Amino acid sequence: MNFKSALLSVAVAATLAGCASPMLQAEKQASVDQANTPLETKITVPFNEQQAKAALGTGPTNIKGVLYHKVKSGGRQSGADPIIALGSPVYLKNVAVALYPVTDHLLEFVRLDNENKKRKYFFSKNKQVKKLIADPNFYKYSIGTKTDANGRYFFNSLKPGRYYVVAESQNVFTTGTERVSAGTSNISDVWGYIGTVQHYKNQDFRVKTPVEYAEFIEIKSGQQELVLESRMRYK
Repeated sequence: MNFKSALLSVAVAATLAGCASPMLQAEKQASVDQANTPLETKITVPFNEQQAKAALGTGPTNIKGVLYHKVKSGGRQSGADPIIALGSPVYLKNVAVALYPVTDHLLEFVRLDNENKKRKYFFSKNKQVKKLIADPNFYKYSIGTKTDANGRYFFNSLKPGRYYVVAESQNVFTTGTERVSAGTSNISDVWGYIGTVQHYKNQDFRVKTPVEYAEFIEIKSGQQELVLESRMRYK
């Protein structure tokens, strides 16, 4: 192959690569769209309404909890490769907290929800998340409350048994300043030498760090009070 033929081959290859690029980009975007479109999935494990109703009967135990997070700075790369700086507790007011009796239906719900998180945040070939559809009576047999001005919440008069406590997910917004490129300029000295200087500037940024809290708990027979320190963590 002579030099001219070699150049022609390179040009053809570059042209073909350029033609394929839009299709590759379209397929990549389609994959992203699919991952962001939840697939409706019904919880197939039957919900035992009588079991849930009995579990929420009146008992001697009170729960006292406090909801907080310790995110001081979300980090510039939060959401991808987060660098999260921690600080003193920040107590969360007016946040919804729910308590559910543990049933087989709930356990399956939590299992599928954990699978969703693995699909979304870890190395999974199938990243399409699922929109979980529980039994209509699932939410009926729960107790809801909200945190007070100091992040505290209370559930009173509960029976011994296993429960699942979950708080409404929150977004923690933090700000900072970083050095970013501001372009380059050419300089010359008395001998006519020309060099390049890189310039930088300070730029403010705002980072969103999603946090969540959910925990299985157990009230033992004869227990009068259960104290929960409910720390919301990066999800």
